[in-house]
Amino acid sequence: MASVVTGMSAAARAKRKVGFIIWGAVILAVWLLCSLAFAAFMEQAAPNFISAFVMGQMFGWIFFLLGVILLLIGIICEIRARSFNRRDIAQANALHDRLVAFSQTPRAAVYGDPGNAQIANARVIEIERHFDQQTEGAITGALETSMRMFSTSFGTSSASTYTGSDNRLDTYGSQSSVTSGTLNGTTIANLRMSKTTRANLMGDALFAVFEIDGNDTFRVVSMSAPGVRDWMSELIMAVANHFGGTSTHSGNVVAAWVPNLTGHFGPQDVSYATDRLKALAARPLEEREPVAITGTMIGRNAMIATQMSISSAAPLELLPVVFPRALGVALGAPEQRAELPHAAMA
Repeated sequence: MASVVTGMSAAARAKRKVGFIIWGAVILAVWLLCSLAFAAFMEQAAPNFISAFVMGQMFGWIFFLLGVILLLIGIICEIRARSFNRRDIAQANALHDRLVAFSQTPRAAVYGDPGNAQIANARVIEIERHFDQQTEGAITGALETSMRMFSTSFGTSSASTYTGSDNRLDTYGSQSSVTSGTLNGTTIANLRMSKTTRANLMGDALFAVFEIDGNDTFRVVSMSAPGVRDWMSELIMAVANHFGGTSTHSGNVVAAWVPNLTGHFGPQDVSYATDRLKALAARPLEEREPVAITGTMIGRNAMIATQMSISSAAPLELLPVVFPRALGVALGAPEQRAELPHAAMA
């Protein structure tokens, strides 16, 4: 299968020392030219050209060693960078293949968890919906500042004159001054704030209370569909950062799958489930159909719902609780196969 990535990643480029190679080559070239020039200059005094060349090298051995060291460091870093990049590309291709296979997994596989709590024959007695809200605002205005300074200065001086033994007049003087002042100012801020809050009418979360067997109650909540997709996106990006983030091919491959995975596995029944429960709550209690709920316990007689079935209808998918574990299983194999050191990619 063709590679899904090409070129050198940012993490691999960071390991290169191109400047060392350039400076090492320049220093060696300068050393060679100077050695040849010195050998030509010393040719008359030396028995032959080779002896003169060796004599010229003795004066430039420091530059020769410096050039060799820089060149070797640059070459070694280049080899390591290319080796790292090859492993990164191999792992990126493996991750892509595994994600392609994972994206074909049936949606029901990430919603049904055998370890989840279950309640049956529950009848809704209270139902509320809470819409996601987004607030946007801005602060505008002007800031005016006026400053003034007051200062005083005081100085003294003295002088003395006397006649020396040689009848010469000598004059000595001294002077000192003190300056003090104060700085006063006033700042006036005229600011205005405006904000707008909008509710996402397709992003509602569920809150419901159910009666079980006529003698107990159960509280059930669910996340909104946009909230679940955001949670899935953050989870996938955390995995991408584990593989080096945007600096590596592997991290970029995983991050590129965010829209596909959230679109395929994200819930689509949250709003519909709330609508169905609203319709049931509008009926008399004895006419309300029984509801079966699967979810994760979050308190006493309280759960966050993952699936819900009304009467004998197909389960409604609310939260892909198995998605983190399924994603980890899907991405575990290529990580072991490629053996890319994640610490070096961070």
